[in-house]
Amino acid sequence: MLNVHHRQMHEETVNLARSDADGYEIILRRRHSGDTAYDELIINGVFAMDSARTGSEIVLAEALGPQPGHVLVGGLGLGFTAAHLLDMGATRLDIVELSGPLIEWAHQALTPTLGRVATDPRVTIHHGNAATLLSGQPTIPGLFGPWDGICLDIDNGPDFLIHPDNASLYTTEGIKTSLEHLNPGGRMAIWSQSPAKEFWFDLTSIDQNATERLVEIESLNRKMDYAIYTVHAPA
Repeated sequence: MLNVHHRQMHEETVNLARSDADGYEIILRRRHSGDTAYDELIINGVFAMDSARTGSEIVLAEALGPQPGHVLVGGLGLGFTAAHLLDMGATRLDIVELSGPLIEWAHQALTPTLGRVATDPRVTIHHGNAATLLSGQPTIPGLFGPWDGICLDIDNGPDFLIHPDNASLYTTEGIKTSLEHLNPGGRMAIWSQSPAKEFWFDLTSIDQNATERLVEIESLNRKMDYAIYTVHAPA
């Protein structure tokens, strides 16, 4: 009992930053458990991601292939996809993030990974909506494609939107329009918190070489599959 009590005394969650400046709540917090600390991002009260399970963010980056080139990253998150793209040798990253406060926290290096991404000379972080940009309505000054690859992690997936206005992005027409922002043969990779079969069917109707990769993770003693979808622009 003494050991259990000792462990519980060292478990706590601390908010590193919180804001509702863009019309929705975003919280960056750190969870301490014994000698281990994990960073978490909460959006509108919904858990978005943490630094304890980053395997799917790595797979999202690697879905673009071994030479990612010039990449558009939709959603900064905790920076793990962007950081891995840099490790892979990406020549340039344009990161589009909807949350102005999250961009500020990255420049303030509130977490090591966010700080590393924000200070890399290959990276430009733009404040804007990646879904709007990819719909063919560019509203971000100084941001132009085409790109060699696109990584999208701006929702919990086509079936669980963090931002309901993004729904049109995951339609057949929305995907086709997004692919127009890629160089010939470029790839777009999309993160989903679970397999989305109707979305997968739509992708294969656009690109017969589209892929679905499942990434098994364990959370709260329960195993689940995240999904990474990859679709190619015409060569």
